[in-house]
Amino acid sequence: MMTTTNTTVFKRMGRILSLVFSDYNEARAFREAFMRLVTYTVLFVIGYRLNLVFDNVPDGRIFDGYAMAALFCGLTVLSGFMNNMICIGGCLTMLIFMLIKLAVSMAIGIIALPICVAVNLYRIVKMGTVLVKSSFLS
Repeated sequence: MMTTTNTTVFKRMGRILSLVFSDYNEARAFREAFMRLVTYTVLFVIGYRLNLVFDNVPDGRIFDGYAMAALFCGLTVLSGFMNNMICIGGCLTMLIFMLIKLAVSMAIGIIALPICVAVNLYRIVKMGTVLVKSSFLS
């Protein structure tokens, strides 16, 4: 009889906690997607204003902004694969490794930036509707 009461209490607690933590997870996913989009926008504006690389190209400012946002996107995508990779060696080895990582992340980011933006917009819409529905139901 004691285990039945404890199980019932735990089931009730689980239902309450699942309601609380499901909203928390959606809010966290919404916040992460929103912050990524804000970061892409800020980096695009910084690259657009600085105009470092494509100075004499007619639409070079747009390319610079896209390159800055693509570099961050590529680094985040590449860090998912190589996050805990250890490079053993001296300072020169680490410098070469970082230069190669930046070049590869730029190449990945140029392709992955539109995909990342679309996925983050989808997450904002999806999680935003879930959060709005849950806030109106409460």
